[in-house]
Amino acid sequence: MLDADADAAQPWFAAAFVPAPTLKEAVEDGGALPEPAVRALGAGLAEALQAVHGAGLVHRDLKPGNVLLAEDGPRIIDFGIAKVVDATQITRTGGMIGTLAYLAPEQIAGAKDAGPAADVFALGGVLVYAATGARPFGEGDPGALLYEIMYGEPGLDGLPASLRGILAACLDKEPARRPLLADVLAALTPVDFSALLTPALRRDLAAREAEANRISSGPVALPPPLPRIEETVSGGLRRRRVLGLGAGAAVAVTGIGAGTAGWALAGGKSKPARPAPRGTALATAPAPAWTFVPPAPVSSDESHLLVSGGVVLWGGEDATYGVDAASGRRLWTADVSMFPGGAVHESTFVLPNGGGLDGKTTITLVDAASGEPTHLPMPDGAFPGSVFGVADGAVLLESGTYSDEDVPAVWAVDLAGGKARWRFPVADSVIEGTLDRNGLYLNVEHTLSAVDLATGRRRWSVDWSGNGREWLTQGITVAGGRVFGNFADTLQAVDTAGGKRVWSRTTGAEFPSVLLAGRNVIFRGDDLHAHDRATGAPAWTLAGPEKFVDQPGRDAASDDVIAAAFGGGAPHGLFAATASGRGLWVHWGDVHRAREWGVVVSGSSIFATDHQRLLCFRAGS
Repeated sequence: MLDADADAAQPWFAAAFVPAPTLKEAVEDGGALPEPAVRALGAGLAEALQAVHGAGLVHRDLKPGNVLLAEDGPRIIDFGIAKVVDATQITRTGGMIGTLAYLAPEQIAGAKDAGPAADVFALGGVLVYAATGARPFGEGDPGALLYEIMYGEPGLDGLPASLRGILAACLDKEPARRPLLADVLAALTPVDFSALLTPALRRDLAAREAEANRISSGPVALPPPLPRIEETVSGGLRRRRVLGLGAGAAVAVTGIGAGTAGWALAGGKSKPARPAPRGTALATAPAPAWTFVPPAPVSSDESHLLVSGGVVLWGGEDATYGVDAASGRRLWTADVSMFPGGAVHESTFVLPNGGGLDGKTTITLVDAASGEPTHLPMPDGAFPGSVFGVADGAVLLESGTYSDEDVPAVWAVDLAGGKARWRFPVADSVIEGTLDRNGLYLNVEHTLSAVDLATGRRRWSVDWSGNGREWLTQGITVAGGRVFGNFADTLQAVDTAGGKRVWSRTTGAEFPSVLLAGRNVIFRGDDLHAHDRATGAPAWTLAGPEKFVDQPGRDAASDDVIAAAFGGGAPHGLFAATASGRGLWVHWGDVHRAREWGVVVSGSSIFATDHQRLLCFRAGS
């Protein structure tokens, strides 16, 4: 904090802006940190916590989202729920303050004397996350997570051996047995603080610095005055002094319900029963939040969906509409055709072969706010296929084959003028791809390849043909430095840095694609199956009402909800579940002249089409 005036007519404080990603963002984008970087991170955080504790404070909400990876070292932010060590509790009796996954057991139990050792526990959890990409006590519903923190063992399997001992000690259930911060620092030496500045982090910091400079050079708009609120004084309350360490919002974990949480908050002493799994009985879907019927049909056969920035793009060969995601109101009609294989980049829909330019094959960019299309010609008259995404100002997509002379390939096409940056030939016209900021990953026949975004050169490849079987090329996805997919008839996680297999699980089922929901990777056979992204351990299995559709693009997921089409004949339907594996409801409905329902999700909203109407369901309703 730079300055503050809590007694001003409009109270204010000023804090330094640090153009840096959080640890959570860095791990989600680039994967787990190497051991030298984890040591540097741990040493920096331990020193920062020593300063906090030396000032007589306890942070109480240390987590990956509250750690900034700045150029001059890690910084801890969000002191909004910090507590003076010898002060009375600032939350209600029996309440818990902090972020659930990193709470110490004594915080869960509501102990008033939760002190500096609670920050040591959280530090251990943060470093486990940094080193493995996974939370130390897993995911799941709050009751199960609380149980694991109180009585389970942390997941340390993915840690380097040299870090396992000190981090296990930090995560000890008993505060008195946890190491002092000085001991943590000693265990982490030797430390090379420059190791934390990985090449990916340096690029991220440079981009954020440039954006901050651009914004700060413009005019400053003052906020409107706040409404006047009459001050009331309550006995026993005093104005909190402004702390010179930072500020943020308080997070109270309350209202979790029965089971472990109810026992812990009540101050019980005996060990409770493990929470029972949720049931899988399914209700009929509620009425849609809204239904949009187009003024003209989108297609005589099949339509397609994308969502970006509060706008649902729904279209087909005959018409394409932009629909407000909140209300279902038509915002605009775009003069483009919509085929399979589109993608979203920021507030732009990127479509293959959307029309325009005198009938030439094109890439079409549709602005989500206005519906205005921009057409880019494909280099060399190639036919555009599925769009994998946009990186560094270039559209990455495949080119289809329509004659024996066509050679299947993947292209990087410049957004500014449509010129080819590079072309990457492939062995087959059936290509599945995905990308992150570190590379493009292609699954073609029995080979998974990583392609450099700048040059189009192959970085590594993995051949999965060893089992002697033929299988269809399957969809893949990438997150946290790992590519997930169905390779050689198993669900596998492959390290993006060098193509090394991190884990594999035999599934006993063929499936067309994988989804990411929270910290799990999801696939569907006859049922929905979830595995932990970090370890591959089974997380849950959920039976659906009918057989799920064995086609890519007939399911979708967010961190909140999963939606999947089922059928394969009559009846058709749509199945919804939470990302934690609890079945929500089933919507039954025939589909006119098309195979199955189309679906896309955003947050907890599910947008579905029977290719005549567009429906919106709120998953929690």
